[in-house]
Amino acid sequence: MAGLMAGKRLWRTVLPVGVVVLAVLAVLLMAGYLYLPTLVSNFLPGDQIRRLGFTHFNARISSIGPYRTTAGPFVFGPAEQPALSIGAITLAYTPGELRHKKIRRIVVSDVVINARLAPEGIVFPGFDMAAMTDDRTAASPATGEATAIPEITLEKLEIQSGRINLALGDAQVRIPFALDLFPHGTGLTAADLSLRLFPRDQPLAVSARVDLAGHTADITFEGQNLFLDAFADLIHRIPDLDLTGRVSISAKTTVDWAPLSIRGVRAKMVWHDGRMAYGDILFAPTGDDAAVVSVESADAATWQMSTAGLLMRQPASLALSAVAARLVFDDDRRAVTGDARLAVLPFTVAGALPVSLADRLPLNLDFEVVQTMTGGWTARLTSGNTTKTGESAPVALTVGPVSVAADPPVFNLTAGGDGDQGEARWSLNLTSIRASAHKNRIRLPSLSGQGSLQFLLGAAPAIQKAEATVQLPELTLDGAGFSGRLAKLELSARSVSSDSVGLPMAARLHIGDGRLDHPASGLRMKGIRLDLPLNRAAGTRAKAGTFSIARILQHQRTLGALKGRIVPKADTFAVAADLSSDLLPGLAATLHSTVRTVGEGVGDVDLTVNLPVYALPADTDLGRFVPAAAGVAVSGGVSARATASITGGQLTGVLDLTLVDGGLRMEEKKIALSGIQAALNFPDLPRIRSAPAQTIHFARASMGAIVVDGGSFDVQVESAKTFFVEKGRFSWCDGKVDTGSLRITAGRQDYVASLYCQRLALSRILEQLGAVNAKGTGTLNGRIPIAYRDGKVCFDDGFLFSTPGEGGQIQLTGTDILTRGIPAGTPQFAQVELAREALKDYAYNWAKLGLVSEGEDFVMRLQFDGKPAHPLPFVYKKEIGSFVRVEAGGQGSVFQGIGLDVNLRLPLNQLLQYKDIVNMIQ
Repeated sequence: MAGLMAGKRLWRTVLPVGVVVLAVLAVLLMAGYLYLPTLVSNFLPGDQIRRLGFTHFNARISSIGPYRTTAGPFVFGPAEQPALSIGAITLAYTPGELRHKKIRRIVVSDVVINARLAPEGIVFPGFDMAAMTDDRTAASPATGEATAIPEITLEKLEIQSGRINLALGDAQVRIPFALDLFPHGTGLTAADLSLRLFPRDQPLAVSARVDLAGHTADITFEGQNLFLDAFADLIHRIPDLDLTGRVSISAKTTVDWAPLSIRGVRAKMVWHDGRMAYGDILFAPTGDDAAVVSVESADAATWQMSTAGLLMRQPASLALSAVAARLVFDDDRRAVTGDARLAVLPFTVAGALPVSLADRLPLNLDFEVVQTMTGGWTARLTSGNTTKTGESAPVALTVGPVSVAADPPVFNLTAGGDGDQGEARWSLNLTSIRASAHKNRIRLPSLSGQGSLQFLLGAAPAIQKAEATVQLPELTLDGAGFSGRLAKLELSARSVSSDSVGLPMAARLHIGDGRLDHPASGLRMKGIRLDLPLNRAAGTRAKAGTFSIARILQHQRTLGALKGRIVPKADTFAVAADLSSDLLPGLAATLHSTVRTVGEGVGDVDLTVNLPVYALPADTDLGRFVPAAAGVAVSGGVSARATASITGGQLTGVLDLTLVDGGLRMEEKKIALSGIQAALNFPDLPRIRSAPAQTIHFARASMGAIVVDGGSFDVQVESAKTFFVEKGRFSWCDGKVDTGSLRITAGRQDYVASLYCQRLALSRILEQLGAVNAKGTGTLNGRIPIAYRDGKVCFDDGFLFSTPGEGGQIQLTGTDILTRGIPAGTPQFAQVELAREALKDYAYNWAKLGLVSEGEDFVMRLQFDGKPAHPLPFVYKKEIGSFVRVEAGGQGSVFQGIGLDVNLRLPLNQLLQYKDIVNMIQ
């Protein structure tokens, strides 16, 4: 009974509760049945979806419950390949939340977005971008229609397991993604969005604040440490492109979509490491810092772009320290302006002609590119002078054996054209240029160049016309023993396209004035001028250039002038020229040369100079050539031939000089030489040194009363100031005279030479040296030392003697000189008179002749042992102890033997003119 009562009490309690619960469930089920389908249908209306640009839309609601509603699948676009497909959409809520038009959570799963990259951009199947970008009024419902977005509150929307399929040609890229959406308030008019993308497992994050009512969104994009190797297959779709390393990307912008526009863009890419190669071009971040590229735009019409920390490694090492650019996109034009600070880094390129840069070369560039909508365009590139701003040291460049240093270049490039053709103009300025190679040095204070280029654009771009001019106001050079200066240099080139020969180039080198010196030889050239064509069209005759040298001098002596032609050949220049001289009228020397222009040995020169036999005008004054030899007249036929070469910057050569039937005459001094035959060889030009043992012959020489009947000397020109006489032999007084060696040096005042005499006729010696008339027989031998000291010639105890065992006979007349200055009637006078009488016809057993200088006089001491040939008109008187002359008709004395010792004293300078000869040589 007690149990029954307890059961009744429980039923009375449960029943009312159950009734209430069932009533509530009935109400909720009725509400879900009546309200939720309508709510979902309003949330995704087909008309609104189609207004967004989708041509097809299919959707299905799977289930509706008091706490969850599931719909799906959804297909936006053609069923076979929709732009967007959604596997399921799940709405989570409670009945109370539904009563307040609130949904706690929407989960969208299995989302697939299909797209294709086309030339016009990204295309979605079944989606019309134009419909989305129509004016808001056209896209908005008419007045009185229901709003597209129901007035509900949503806490969160999630997209799970999303995937983007992007078609790139025949390749497919799949990008997994997930999205969280946090709406603001009711009506889904604003929301915060967080999108996470994972292309090739590389994380990208997109966050946005979306204002659906205002059709705008503030978007932020970020990707940290993205590995580019993950996209290698896509990168390699661009031929010759390779991109590796890690990058970080961040961006912010505001997007409006009715109509579509972008504003407030700020983007930044940081390239941490790796490289980018395109063909032969290689870029990488700098070694210490990452490369940074930044882009900003307020309205998508004007963009500010900057780049820093980028390094080009090939084909040249180039560091882009900073690049700033401004891009403007107007309705009628596009323009890019900016500046760049970059530097060419030190490098070395190996090869047959290695090239290296010793120090970094900064370059500051300003640039501008403008393109109009009609196809016209202009461009400008200008470099700044980094030297004036203190940013750079001189450029130091080495090309093979040539080292070049200069201040950084300053250049300007402008160009313009249309879609079919264009024209460009450029200018270049260099200062303080210095070049050296093989100890040869060249200096240029400045170099300026300018030119233009006309070209065709389109499918077959080609150059139609090109012109260039390079000007050098002055060039100085020093090397290979030469120094010089060239002024007013100009190199010009012009090329015009031709259907028959393509693009031939005609170039010309012009030198307005110049000089060249060779100090070692004293050679100087002034007034150098050149006009030289450098190229010619194939199949046409080479045009000859011209050159001239106004004056050629050696040690202040004018040698002549040169004028000739230069003919360009395949690998050389052929030079032919004529040498003329005002000093020698009618002289016609010729010059032939080849200069190698390409290949091994470029710059080498071969030279030949030929002077046919030239007859010197009668009595040509040698002072016109050698000032110290003024008053010396020369004659004869001269010829010369020189061959020389410049190889590797070194000058070598050979010179042969010939004199035929030469003559030399000093009228005032009564000195003359005739019948001179000489051939001198100089084998080591430019060194002024002849070969040894060069022989000079002469037929006759006279110095006052002294006559030499021919002879020869072996000589050597040792330098421009030293002349060495190795030996000599000449005929004098019917005998032979040999000379020892003698070195004559300019400026020296002390010389000693010896004459070795053989079988000289005594009578002729006395006649030439003693100012007397002599006849007879007999010869002398011996040595005559001659000295030249302080401008004076003297005999230093010369001694000649007759051959032992051989006597002779001497007959002297005109011997008044012997008694000159001796008082008549004195014993000394009588002795000299006896000797004079004896010498009129004297037979001697032996004879001796002494030659010596005493002060300004020349003294000959004659010593004889013999007897007069006839009685002498003298008798001996004991009372006075000497001989006296007998009266005419009186009987004289017969001398069986008498020794004579006679001195002849003469003023030396009347006899010889050696001083003048020595001065001439010096």
